[in-house]
Amino acid sequence: MTKNRHSLHEYFYLLLFGVILLQLYFIPSIRLGVATSIIIIFLAINGAGRRSIIFKSIENKIVLAYIVYNTATVALYGVNGIPLSVFAAEWSNSILPVFFYYFAQNNNKKNDAFYQTTLRVLILSFAIGFYLWITESEIYRVFMDTTEGAGTDLLFFQSLFGLTATGAFGVIGFLISADILFKSKGKSGKLTLIICAIAAILTFRRAAMLVLAISIIAIHYIGYYKYEFIKKRYLLVELIILVFVYLAVSAQYGDFIESVYERAGMISEAFEGRSDTWKQAFDMTHLLTGRGLGSVGHKALDFSDTLIPDGNYFKIIAETGVIGFGLFFVIMILAIFRGVGNLRHQYMELGIVLAMSLISVGSNILTYQSIAPIFWYSIGRLLSRVQVTNSKALDGCGLHPRKILLCCNPSK
Repeated sequence: MTKNRHSLHEYFYLLLFGVILLQLYFIPSIRLGVATSIIIIFLAINGAGRRSIIFKSIENKIVLAYIVYNTATVALYGVNGIPLSVFAAEWSNSILPVFFYYFAQNNNKKNDAFYQTTLRVLILSFAIGFYLWITESEIYRVFMDTTEGAGTDLLFFQSLFGLTATGAFGVIGFLISADILFKSKGKSGKLTLIICAIAAILTFRRAAMLVLAISIIAIHYIGYYKYEFIKKRYLLVELIILVFVYLAVSAQYGDFIESVYERAGMISEAFEGRSDTWKQAFDMTHLLTGRGLGSVGHKALDFSDTLIPDGNYFKIIAETGVIGFGLFFVIMILAIFRGVGNLRHQYMELGIVLAMSLISVGSNILTYQSIAPIFWYSIGRLLSRVQVTNSKALDGCGLHPRKILLCCNPSK
């Protein structure tokens, strides 16, 4: 890995945006997932100068173990009767992006270039996607049929990423914008914050709207009360503007407001509709090892009687068993503990990880090749010892509970 101030991985979403535009305007009926995989592989090779970083800490070794174990489950394909092409496609979507964990540890100081570039790409994608969505151009219909599946309607906002991914990106963009807003003392980030929040709402994805609401509450607590990044008097101004906008939208688009309320109130139904497939994860005969990465996902639909289309955690259990899920769970717990312990400086990274984790309960969002990179990058930032403000206090923290607690409270 290099220590350059600007690394190629910081422009990943800009490169992804270029790939999407290529597909949209020139070959809308062909998926370009292979092109995205090639970009990630190139970034990994380019950053291989410091291979020692992979073994630098116990956290890094656990992430490596997660990658290795998921890769090793290909051996299970010899008995599950599913083509290896399914494994290859799933590995490129959900495991290849894990290398972004290591990209996050390139720099010796906090560098937000990756997030800032990502936000710019999201805003541009939302703008182009909104225009195409409103105009309902034929090329956009073909593009979305390829991205989301044949017969996809354009009832809800799908941007250039598809419904579920756009909802998740809306929340991610909101959190990045909030970070910019706080660091600029309220001078920057307001417009992008609003755009991203609207994008998430327009998708009408229940998980995205719920997580957005939680994010709004959390960000207000952190910004106005916990650390007072913004003066409290601006909260009154914000409330006045919000009431004015709500009344204006209600007067002109009352049905839209009612639809948002109705959709948000259907969260419980989402759990009820998915619970039957979730149970299948525990009915597997290979609960310890799983059936192999990708064996119960969308890509195996034509080859397997077992399908867990919505529910990332249950999918992980079914495919990689207790071993794979255990490794993932440990990584998540370590990242969350570290983020909580350094909340003042890492609320954005922690927010992104928690937001995507919540959305993953009801969808397989972490298998999206567009979402997984920023998720794992944020985990890498949380667990990077060189980027934590009080790095000396965190140095040497391992898996022992007492050490984890000390890491979470460096002042002690």
